[in-house]
Amino acid sequence: MQQRSPDMPDRPDATVRIVLGAAGEAQPAPDATAVISTVDKDATTRLEVGDKTVRIPMGPDDSSQTRFMPAPVITTGGSSALAEEPAAAADHESGADHRPEFALVGIVTGVLGLLGQVVPEGPGRLILLLFLALLGPGAAVMSVANVRNRLVSWALAVAGSLATITLLSSLTLWLRVWEPTAWLSALAAVTIVGSAIQFFRLTRAKVPLILGRVGKPYDKVDNGLALGVIPFVTLAAGVGLWVLALAQISPDQVGLYGFSAALGVPFVVGMVLLFIGFAVELFGRARPLVMAAHLIVVPIVMQATVPLLDGTIEYAWTYKHIGVVDLIRENGSLISGSDIYQQWPGFFAAVAGLSQVSGVDGLSFAAWSSLLFALVTSLMTAALLRQFTKDRRVIALAVLLFQACMWVDIGYFSPQALVFALMLAFWVIVTRWLVGAPEIKGEPKGRIGRLRAWAVRGMPARIETDARTRRFAALGATGLFAAIIVSHQLTPVLMMVPLFALTILGILRPRMFLAGLVAIMLLFFVPRLGSVNSQYSLFSFDLLSNASGNSASWNTPEQEFSATVSRALAIGVWLAALIAIFLTRKKLGRVLVPALIGFLPMVTLVAGNYGGEAIYRVFAFSMPFVGLLIGVLWAGKGRRGVPAMLASGVMLTVLLLAGLQGLQGQLMVHQVRATDIEAAQYFYANAEPGSGLVLVAPNFPTKLEANYGDYNKGHVSVDISLIGDPLFTGNLNGSRVPDIETYIRDMNYPTNYLVVSDAMDDYADYFGTAQDDAMSSLDAALRASANWQVFYNGPGVTIFKLVGAAPTQ
Repeated sequence: MQQRSPDMPDRPDATVRIVLGAAGEAQPAPDATAVISTVDKDATTRLEVGDKTVRIPMGPDDSSQTRFMPAPVITTGGSSALAEEPAAAADHESGADHRPEFALVGIVTGVLGLLGQVVPEGPGRLILLLFLALLGPGAAVMSVANVRNRLVSWALAVAGSLATITLLSSLTLWLRVWEPTAWLSALAAVTIVGSAIQFFRLTRAKVPLILGRVGKPYDKVDNGLALGVIPFVTLAAGVGLWVLALAQISPDQVGLYGFSAALGVPFVVGMVLLFIGFAVELFGRARPLVMAAHLIVVPIVMQATVPLLDGTIEYAWTYKHIGVVDLIRENGSLISGSDIYQQWPGFFAAVAGLSQVSGVDGLSFAAWSSLLFALVTSLMTAALLRQFTKDRRVIALAVLLFQACMWVDIGYFSPQALVFALMLAFWVIVTRWLVGAPEIKGEPKGRIGRLRAWAVRGMPARIETDARTRRFAALGATGLFAAIIVSHQLTPVLMMVPLFALTILGILRPRMFLAGLVAIMLLFFVPRLGSVNSQYSLFSFDLLSNASGNSASWNTPEQEFSATVSRALAIGVWLAALIAIFLTRKKLGRVLVPALIGFLPMVTLVAGNYGGEAIYRVFAFSMPFVGLLIGVLWAGKGRRGVPAMLASGVMLTVLLLAGLQGLQGQLMVHQVRATDIEAAQYFYANAEPGSGLVLVAPNFPTKLEANYGDYNKGHVSVDISLIGDPLFTGNLNGSRVPDIETYIRDMNYPTNYLVVSDAMDDYADYFGTAQDDAMSSLDAALRASANWQVFYNGPGVTIFKLVGAAPTQ
């Protein structure tokens, strides 16, 4: 730091002088001055001293400014005490200005978006449009916002682009000006022009284009050639053994215990090698690119296996989302005020626009949704964890734990995949710019005051930002929240609980930010509350039942095994995170923010279960913060020996296998056969409009076409299924055909259809909801009945049509 004596002449304008004085002085004496030259008057000038960074906002007139600061604010050396505490808040480093980089990205992705309008329709056009949808608008914004952290900037660029596409497509849909080709072209053009102007402006201001890494070099560890090479060898071996195991099986070989058991020993050995290599790198050299390669491979292994194995979209209920996308494509508007999917159209409208312009049907690409969003949420998670720690080992391990333990498929083709990524980006903005330690003046009074003081004790000081930066941060977070609001019902409610807690504690500022979010949520949610409650029974007020998920229906050893493994994994990681919190109880403020955001959504289980899904959402929403808290305990001390590397690799493999058992243990049921898809498409193309469609078991791809609203009118249930109704569950065979006829005729549809399939037989076997021969007995009885005729017959699936007259009383 340059010292300035009292008789030193003034420096030119466009400088900042920091005057240091004695601790505690309200106006310290000007005994020393640091002089910093500025390059870009729109930038934030930063003075880095030791581990601390002081940020001085420049005024619009580019004139000299002097800031008086107490001496304790600036340290001259030594390590920060915060870095020695679990999950300490990350100092906001003085990074490079990456705005030219994102201006260039905006130009490139905008050009790719325009090319996506002119190349032939097909997958190539879709890929070009995805570059625009994932990066274009957000990169243009980040070319203006000087975040000075590349990881955070990339995460916000992706989130900003997704939110822009979602809001724009929803708005054009509501306004009945649905022209996705036009607005995608306009968006690409605006992205190019805005990014080009900013790139030219930054170039004139001599802000350099930085494509490599800058700043203080990473601490390097030379632990020998062997340990330096091992991660590359084990990474290649792990991927190779996974590919080998995948090549040796077929979908028919997946049994009642799921995907991991079917892949067998080579897969397990490959995962052990993969994670040992990761642990060697984690506790050794910790090279960012090597650890990042592992963080890319793990989602591929977990989420790409099923699409590569089978080629169809997993989960029968996912196909209902395809139908909504096709409905928007064909109609350019919403046609039902009672359909819950059309009430929250954000995700569907965005996908429909990309699908229509690319000419690629949703059935062709939806199977890859889980992999795409697993990679996107991993990026968001890393950026979010960066707000709490600088330790790259902790961040890498926490992201890996988030990936490996995520047995809830949060990324399948559904609105929740989109809003989960946007929610993580929302918390990136909030934790980086809008939260900090509250000011507690004097001795706390009363129990509440003392409790609040204890809770925030040790919390890092609020990062000083100017009001303009906070306003733009709040505006950006509000935009992400708006995109979440128009896409999903439950996520905004789960987010509100920690937001209220942070505001009440004085950690979140300004308070009007929360008031604005509440107003937006109520304006959108209240008119739609009836349709949500009628479908999901939102308010049950039974905590134990709401938190139990589907445990009441464990009827087979296979189902109980997968459910027990998942439950043990969830409880185990939650307990480990709570231990991390307990260890910091004397300075709870250091982990308070991640603990509140991660665990407070559990409070919503008191009120309802969201159709049995709330507990799974709560687990998924907690995992980024649980990974952080565990990662600090596991990797916070840096280097470890070879025994710890080996033990960590084995433990990570166990966690991955447990996560996969929960994720894919029911794969035999979740696989949707291509023959079932063909049967469903035939039904929606040829069945009489206004008729009823009944399933023997809820394991058939219904509502996958745009005209799904012409069938089962008046029933809010997702599907009408015999198994699931107490009248038939556990007591279904050919002898019940007369009861089935009465049950169906009572629905008063002019024409009725009944689906029987091998997939439903697998469903009944796995969940123990019917006798072993129930489907074959029922199929034979229906074929022999004069009241039923075969409407469609394909391999493993038959659709029957009820044709006989009702019996006279």
